[in-house]
Parts: sequence; C-alpha cells; structure tokens
Amino acid sequence: MIGDPSVNNPPTIAVSVVIFQPDVVWLERTLRSLAKALSFAHEAEEIGAARIYLVDNGAATRVSDSQSLLDGIFQSSPPWLSITTIAGQGNRGYGAGNNLAFARDADADFLLVLNPDVDMDSAAIANGVRFLRADENCAMVTPVAAATDGSPLYLVKREPRVTTLLLRGFAPAFVQSWFAGRMADYERRSEGWDTALDDVRHASGCFMLMRRPAFDLAGGFDEEFFLYFEDFDLSLRISQSSRIARCPDCRILHDGGGASAKGLGHVWMFARSAVRFFNKHGWRW
Repeated sequence: MIGDPSVNNPPTIAVSVVIFQPDVVWLERTLRSLAKALSFAHEAEEIGAARIYLVDNGAATRVSDSQSLLDGIFQSSPPWLSITTIAGQGNRGYGAGNNLAFARDADADFLLVLNPDVDMDSAAIANGVRFLRADENCAMVTPVAAATDGSPLYLVKREPRVTTLLLRGFAPAFVQSWFAGRMADYERRSEGWDTALDDVRHASGCFMLMRRPAFDLAGGFDEEFFLYFEDFDLSLRISQSSRIARCPDCRILHDGGGASAKGLGHVWMFARSAVRFFNKHGWRW
C-alpha cells in the first residue's frame, strides 16, 4: 500500500498543466473541462481542496496571455480552488515542468498530470479518485480515451520495441498493414479500448491521476527526457512497486498527434528520448 488518502475526507488534489506555445482554443477547452470536472468531484465529495498549476514553458511575453485566459475561466473561483501560474523558468521540458508544479504542493493526496489538448468528461476526476480511494493497492489511474471524432485511442501500450516504434512513426500505411498484428498487439487491442485493465505498465502522460506517495517513491519524472517517453518511464517505475489500472468510468477526448506529423524537430526529440528509454530499460527489437 502506498499511502491511503481515504482517511482524509475528502482528499486534496494538485493538477499540473504544462504548456509551450499551446493551441489557445484547445487550452481553453482543456481548462474549462478541468473546471467542470473539479467542481463535479468536489460536489460529489470525492475531493476537497484543489490546486491548479499552469506551468508556462514558453517565452515570458506569453505569460500574460495565459494568466488572462485563467482569469476569464476562473474569475469567480470558489474558496476550495486555487490557481497558480509558474513561468520564467524557460523550456526545461515536459517532465521537468510537472516536477516544478508538484514541488510547490507537497501536501496533496492526489496528483493529476494533464495535457493542454484534453477535454475530459465532467465525471472523469471524480470517478478516477473514487477508483483509487476504493483500491489502496492501485497507485495510478489511466483513462479511456477517444479522438475528437469519437474513434477509440489505445493509450495503454505493451513494452516498446524499436521496430514497432519505427513502423508506427514512419512507415507508410501499406507497410504498416503488413504488420497489423504486431501493431495491434503493441496497443493491446484484443483487450478492448474501454475495458478495465489492472496490469498497466506503460501509460500515456496526457492524463495521469496518481497518489502523491507513489509519485514521490518513483522520484517523479526523469528530467533527462525533454519530451516523449517520460510518461512511459514514470509509469514503468511506478508499476514496479504498485499497480496502475485503466478506469472505464474515467473518460477523456485527446487531440494529440505523433511526432512525425509535427516536423523534424519533434522527430529528433522522439529519437533522442527513445534512445534514453531503451538505454535505461533495455533494448527490445
């Protein structure tokens, strides 16, 4: 058992949203869904105090824009909710940004890592926290996710293999079709996309709801991963001492895209992080 916030009635939660030159439309959508989900969870008495940290890794000139957006969405925040903008640290990477936020909040029972391109169901946080409070052996919840067009997303993965990642990221569709079985196995498709899973080892960083002690025991995010694979690395380390589960009642929409679609800079960051991940956890071909 890694901590038991069920003794705190209700527990507290800290939320980290790390941004770098975000799509403002999507960021607003994310923050509005976050506000609704926290309010729902508070009214359901699944959480007490909630603290949001918007970590702006972009240029200082954009900080005022982020703050204005927050002020517009949370202009009449209830006393149980606080919002803090963290800026001026430069772009230290996604994992480092989340570490920076959670270092400000050592007392929270639960932590939520949230991408700025996620639209969550209003009951997502309440259901996720309820799931964790009911199972003291579970350290983290990963959600059921769909794309914005409603098609299923398979966020839970098996152990990454070099060839599988190359096929997924760079092979043309007709080549991928030759390895459809291998691709489906990597995404655990045979187990369904919206069913309960209690043996997750590689979870997506777009939405990670976890117990604070589990995050601390794992040492937080490895800041040597600037972008990509920091989520797999963290969830793998947490799963070594506790359990990660997919909660069918915790649902989100996710607008993420692959590195290859974002240009050569992202391809380079993906490759560099992949090498670090395999060096750290073992090469599998």
